[in-house]
Parts: sequence; structure tokens; C-alpha cells
Amino acid sequence: MMPRPMGPLSIAAAAAALALAVAGCGSEPVAPVRILQMSPPTVVAKRTAARATLPVRVSLAAPAATTAPPPVYVPQVGSIAVGRTNRGRLINGLALPASGPDWIALKPRSHRWTTDRMLAFLLAVLRDYRLANPGAPQVMIGDLSRRSGGRFRGHASHQNGLDADVYYPRLDRTLRKPHRVAHVDRALAQDLVDRFVAAGAQFTFVGLRLGLRGPRAVVQAIPNHNDHVHVRIAKLTG
Repeated sequence: MMPRPMGPLSIAAAAAALALAVAGCGSEPVAPVRILQMSPPTVVAKRTAARATLPVRVSLAAPAATTAPPPVYVPQVGSIAVGRTNRGRLINGLALPASGPDWIALKPRSHRWTTDRMLAFLLAVLRDYRLANPGAPQVMIGDLSRRSGGRFRGHASHQNGLDADVYYPRLDRTLRKPHRVAHVDRALAQDLVDRFVAAGAQFTFVGLRLGLRGPRAVVQAIPNHNDHVHVRIAKLTG
């Protein structure tokens, strides 16, 4: 059964709940809904059958006590990615907060909307990456989608909440875009790409001049991506 679209107030409430969860208020973001647990595999307390049906490896679980840093929780609000990434729209999306423990958004809120699944996937990978690389700075996030999806100036895709631009870490550890290939920390960039692939990304589009590698069907080098990796997850079917 197709989830019923949420009204503006419900969407606002879900987004506000996400912001509170990121801020570490300690309460569940939206009590009546299941929670997408955002934590590395070692922190996941239990796994459900739903894990096997999702193309991205994010588990549905209740928050559990742990000695690791607190995970980030994303409410499951029934987001729908309509149509294709280059001709689609977004229903019941969530906005990525401007900053969090593992990321900083470089674009305005109008450019930071995505599905609940994509947001869960993105933040889980960033958390795993930062825990594995304690010296790495927060990851800079670029464009996702617009609030209702659709055409996005400067992009052929990013139309239905399944795409995200993630800037490569710099050698000097500053929170700036790597304007030159020489600015990119290629070891950390490769590790980040590897984690997106391992988590179940459908595609990771990388730059032609960076030498970043991975499964050919997933990691594809294309023009205009020497400063960021474009990550896409698959659309749920059925």
C-alpha cells in the first residue's frame, strides 16, 4: 500500500524532530514511528527482517544503550522517490540539518531535501567513516534535492531525493571545497568512497583525475567530479 502523503505540519514536525535528535536532546524524534538507527554495525543492538529487503544497509531498530558515541536517529516518515533521478519529484522528504557531529552542509536548506532512507544511509556512512578516521574533519555536504524534487538548476539529476554530493576531504583538513586535485586527501577520499560502496550505494560518481577505484558497476569516473563524489542509492520497488 502506498504511504499517505504527510501534510506540511507533519513534515515540519518530522524535520524538527530530526534536528532535535541531532542536537542530542535524548528523546526519540517521533514516538509513534519506527526509527532508522544511524550507527556503525558494531553499535546496532538488533537487526530486523526489514534489513534484508532494503538495498541500502541501514537497520530498523529501537535506540539502545551503548558505550560508543551517541548515534543519530532519522524518523521513518514514508518518503517517496517518484519517477527517475533525472525526471522525478520527492514526497514527504526530510531536510538535512545544517550541521551535525560528522558533517557540515554547504548549501541552503532549499537544496538539502532527501528521502528518509537516503538521509539514513548518508549519515550512517559518514558516522562510520569518522569513527574509523578520528583525525578526519567533518564531511562537507553539497546538493541533495529540492523540497518537492523536480528540476534542480546545475544538475541533470538530483530530482527525487536519491542523490547527494559529498565533497572530498582536503589534505590540509580545512573545511573548504578542494578546488584542485592536489588539495584532495586521496587516501581518505578512497576510504569514503569504499564505505559508500560497502553500505550499498547504487552509484558513486567520482572525478576523472583522482584515481579513485571500486567495482566498475558502482564506482564510475566522469567529468566535473574532481572535488566531490556524487552518491546515489537505488529506488525501492514493489
